[in-house]
Amino acid sequence: MTEADGLLAADIQAEAARLGGLLLSAGIPARLMGGMAVWLRSPSVRQGPFARSYADLDFVVATKGAIKLKAFFLEQGYLPDQFFNALHGATRLYFQAPGARWSVDVVVDELAMSHKLDLRGRLDGPAVTIELADLLLTKLQVWEINRKDLGDALCLLADHPLAEGGRNGPAAAEAIDLGRIAEVLGADWGFCHTVERNLGGLAELWAKEPLAAPPNDVAAQVAGLRAAIERAPKSFGWKTRARVGERVRWYETPEEVRH
Repeated sequence: MTEADGLLAADIQAEAARLGGLLLSAGIPARLMGGMAVWLRSPSVRQGPFARSYADLDFVVATKGAIKLKAFFLEQGYLPDQFFNALHGATRLYFQAPGARWSVDVVVDELAMSHKLDLRGRLDGPAVTIELADLLLTKLQVWEINRKDLGDALCLLADHPLAEGGRNGPAAAEAIDLGRIAEVLGADWGFCHTVERNLGGLAELWAKEPLAAPPNDVAAQVAGLRAAIERAPKSFGWKTRARVGERVRWYETPEEVRH
């Protein structure tokens, strides 16, 4: 075992919590997202039909914190991909744990996959992960969604209530902010359309594989999300794009950036 190995936790779940806590303490505007973020926030995903293994950690960092984040991972013993980071560093960074035990993928400011989710100004919350509404949107924005992402979204809805209070509302840190959902989807018809389609798949998955006595009924949660999306104010751009509909592709199919 090297000195760097000794800094790391024994498993990826504990390491996610350790790194997230250190970033909070250091005031670095970076938060976990992806599967490990769901694992940390939603106990339902840790056992049962949607439990799975994890091989990487996903973070998002604000531009202003990217330099500090790079130094942070070096201090923690992580190994940077020098070529990849030099080439893509304005938007993405990549590190590996010693011995390639797991990898760390970092995006800067926004997640750009099937759709773009802008996270600027939203990386200063009290949790080690991005906010729950944003975490749910990162899952439901995937056009060719798979069971893994649907399962993560299902567990988020099973474990956390929907709320209208915004970031400063009651129990905001543990609730899914419908205002944020409405803000994002009311501005982008394509993003909205993909989420609506995926909510249908999520409802079907819940009907086939319900969890045993979760805090929230996922069918009711899906209905609540659909209602919030329906009543959300729509931008001029949303209305204009809606008239075109599916005649023009409304989602991106980005190629995987290889490390």
